[in-house]
Amino acid sequence: MLPRQHRLTKKASFDAVFANGRRWAGKHVTIRTLSNGTDEYRCGLSASKAVGNAVVRNRVKRRLREIVRGANVVPGYDVVVVARPSAAEASFEGLRDDVIGLLRRAGVCSAPAEQGEDR
Repeated sequence: MLPRQHRLTKKASFDAVFANGRRWAGKHVTIRTLSNGTDEYRCGLSASKAVGNAVVRNRVKRRLREIVRGANVVPGYDVVVVARPSAAEASFEGLRDDVIGLLRRAGVCSAPAEQGEDR
């Protein structure tokens, strides 16, 4: 689970990122980023009903949450990760490669933490 200070929790925050943020699209996810002017990053996840039923959507969001948690997102950005329907069938490695690649393209991610490293 992401710590509370790293989560987007209000609809207004999501709306601001969707209205004013930049968008990058990948095979399994789309990300939107917006500078938030703070010393923390905040992340939100979204999976529509097109991804699958509630069980599938929650599984996809759990995977995305774990990927973002280990991604070393730089402070000062709000990031929303939107799952595409193909994310339901994607492997964890495929999702991770897609998310990390998009975060790097957006300039909001340094090198990801290796498995087993302290975060």
